[in-house]
Parts: sequence; C-alpha cells; structure tokens
Amino acid sequence: MDFLFGPVPSRRLGLSLGINIIPFKVCSYRCIYCEVGKTTDLSIERKSFFEVELIEKEFKDNIGKLGKIDFVTFSGSGEPTLNKDIGRLIDFVKGFGYRTAVLTNGSLLWREDVKRDLLRADIVIPSLDAADEDSFKKINRPHPSLSLTKIIHGIADFNHSFSGQMWLEILFVEGVNDSKRNVKALIDAIKLINPDKIQLGTVDRPPTLPWAEKLSFEKLNLIADNMRSKLNAEIEIIGGFDKENEEFEEDKERAILKLINIRPCSRVELMKIFKIDKKELENILDRFSKEGKAFEYSYGGKDFITGSMARIAGIGLED
Repeated sequence: MDFLFGPVPSRRLGLSLGINIIPFKVCSYRCIYCEVGKTTDLSIERKSFFEVELIEKEFKDNIGKLGKIDFVTFSGSGEPTLNKDIGRLIDFVKGFGYRTAVLTNGSLLWREDVKRDLLRADIVIPSLDAADEDSFKKINRPHPSLSLTKIIHGIADFNHSFSGQMWLEILFVEGVNDSKRNVKALIDAIKLINPDKIQLGTVDRPPTLPWAEKLSFEKLNLIADNMRSKLNAEIEIIGGFDKENEEFEEDKERAILKLINIRPCSRVELMKIFKIDKKELENILDRFSKEGKAFEYSYGGKDFITGSMARIAGIGLED
C-alpha cells in the first residue's frame, strides 16, 4: 500500500488507520524532535501531491482487510494540511462510516481554505509546543513567513467554529520549552484556544537532533499539575501504544515495511500492531535487513527499527 499504514494502536485514538497524503518530508516546520526525520522541503504551499483517485481506490480496496478501526487518521510523512485535497478525502472516508482525525502542527489553521477543509473532521489534534517566540523558533523552526501570534489565533478561531473535538498536543523538550515562563505562556494561549483536551508528551522516539532530550516523568507531571490548577480542560500525559490489533489480515510484511518507513518502531510495538509472534517478526526483520530495507538503532536505552538508512544517517546533521 502506498498511502495507508497501520492500523496503529494508540492511547488517544484506539486502533487508528493512518493515511499519509504528504511526500517525505514536506512540512511547514523543522521540529527538533520529529521522529519522521529532518524536513527536506520547508513549505507552506498547498498542493495536490498525489492523484486523489489513487488514494480513494487504495482505501476502498483495502479497508476490509485491516481489522477493527476506531479512527482513520490523516498524518504521516509531513504536514497533512499542505495537501489541498484533504477536505475531499475526509468526506470520502466518512462516507464509509468511519470517524476521522487530523494530526496537524496547527501552523495553517489561520487560512480559510484549511479551516474549511478541517471542519469536516471529527477530531482535530493541532500541536502547540511553545507560545513564546524564542522557544517556538528553537523547537519548531518554522517556515520564515509564519507568525506565532497568527498561528495561535488561527487555532483559537478554528476551534470556536468547530463542532467536533479539538485536542491540543504539547511536546516538551528538556531545556527548550519547559521553563515556568514557557508554561505560563502556553497556559495563556490555551485559555484563548479553549480545547476540549490537552495532551502532554515528551521525546519518546529518536529525534531529528540528538540533543533534543525528553523530560523526566516527574517534571512532566509537575507541569500537568500546574496546568490543571489553572485550566478547566482535561489534561493527560500521553505515551506509547497500549492496545493490540487482533483482527489484522493484510499482508503483514508489506504493512510492517510501510510503517517503519514512516515512524521508527520497537519490536514490542510491531508485535502488538500486527499480532505477530517474536519468531515470525525476527524472520521478517532479518530478511528486511539483508535486503537493505530495515535498520536498527537505539535511543534512550530502547532499540528501534526504521526502514530508512537516511533517517539514521541524517540524525545530528542539522544545526
């Protein structure tokens, strides 16, 4: 499959089938923590990157083979709102009776065309990692034309007219956006946005830049408690996969290869996602390794599998 990946089990969306509608790695940000890899095309130009009929056909031909699906999620190799066909694709998926979610960095929600497209979704999960200019530029490294104030107001204006659920995601990096001043600015912005839920996380997978370090669980908890004391929205700390996909019937080898080319995964995660035992997985990974399709590397004391040697080679090459 060229566009579908998963379903990936997650705490947030249950069993989530991903649709990747952006070429690697087209994005409006160059986030220091990105697990996908460094941005190769920093852009805010919306395009039809693929023939939309091909995406629709792949979905229609494969949806019955992928087991239980709680959400169909638009995410993947870059910023999904850069694809100007996203509104049509959301409508197409909803026509099959599935709930839809969009994982976005939130940088383009001030645009009327993006707003119009995303109003069709059931859940929109924008990121807001910083609400002060210095931290924003350091952690997200945005396209030079983007304004943080405009982004925050764009997310807020979108939510005020959105009938679905908005979950605001914040990812913290040690020493970058985790100070008391940083958190206070985020709280002020959250009051303006008024999301239904706030999800806090930290670096969990190998980041684009090796110095992007995760917060301790204790510090993340202190930030969460601080936010709970000042905000009315539900606040949760998000982590890794915690469910299994027991009905996956698609070609597992192709599906594993697709997923590890989009995001690094551990062996335990791959066994959960594809309901596969350790021996079978090792046979597949061994063959992929010999064919130059899978590579292993470590981060934070944990081993990950990726389908991109460039992903490993590129770590640390950006300033």
